[in-house]
Amino acid sequence: MPTLWARPIQRVILHSMLMVVSFLFLFPMLYMVSTAVKAPGETMINPGIIPHSVDLAKFVDVWQRAGVVRLGLNSLFITVSTVGLVLLLGSLAAFAFSRLNFFGKSILQVLFLVSLMIPFASVIVPLYQLNRSLSTMNTYMAVIGPYVAFGLPFAILFLRFYFDTLPQELEEAARIDGAPTFIIYWRVLLPLTTPALATVAIFQALGAWNEFLLALLFLTRSDLRTLPTGAVHFQMMFGRQFEHMCALLLIISFPVVVLFLVLQKQFVAGLTTGAIKGS
Repeated sequence: MPTLWARPIQRVILHSMLMVVSFLFLFPMLYMVSTAVKAPGETMINPGIIPHSVDLAKFVDVWQRAGVVRLGLNSLFITVSTVGLVLLLGSLAAFAFSRLNFFGKSILQVLFLVSLMIPFASVIVPLYQLNRSLSTMNTYMAVIGPYVAFGLPFAILFLRFYFDTLPQELEEAARIDGAPTFIIYWRVLLPLTTPALATVAIFQALGAWNEFLLALLFLTRSDLRTLPTGAVHFQMMFGRQFEHMCALLLIISFPVVVLFLVLQKQFVAGLTTGAIKGS
């Protein structure tokens, strides 16, 4: 009898734990949405998650006063440039590590792995000095370069494992037909790595879109601010307007949520393939 009931009880316990964990992760987002739709000043008298009244006009007000269009264009250009460069350079390097033999291959792979362990804060001063010496302060390249450099090790290692899962017969058939190495990479193997590319793209887009410290230090001109740094400037200008601040944060979060929803199938497929390969 205990054996008959064991599996349903385990399932109920597991689902209950997953629901609790999901709620803990989702609660900050729910609270932000709740605060964003409250009337101005209501948070001080009603800190709960259910608003007494709904005011959506503040979204238009925040959009205009914070200059969301300009901030969003800056963040979009930086994010798209970072993702594009990481996918291009990362897939090229991953293809080389997976399919080609060259001197120092093992050493380079170890170096990429070690670079993942370098603390982000330890390179801020060298990056600042480098940007000053290259006169790239207050330019998009001041942040795009570091974002790409920090994103490449993960992209290369992740995509390399995905390239390893592709059949060797595809490459051999292409070589028999006379295809050069770059064509094999570009037209034969790369289209098959869409799930892995989507996974890397989501990680890099989240990092570049939400990054704050480098954007604050290297992009000090008001016309170059990104959405995260613009949110801090908005808070300094308009004080403790919790509802307006949460409305701005909700606007900032919306594009990356949409990106994940659009690419979620490829994202899950990429992670699953990597897990199977790793096992």
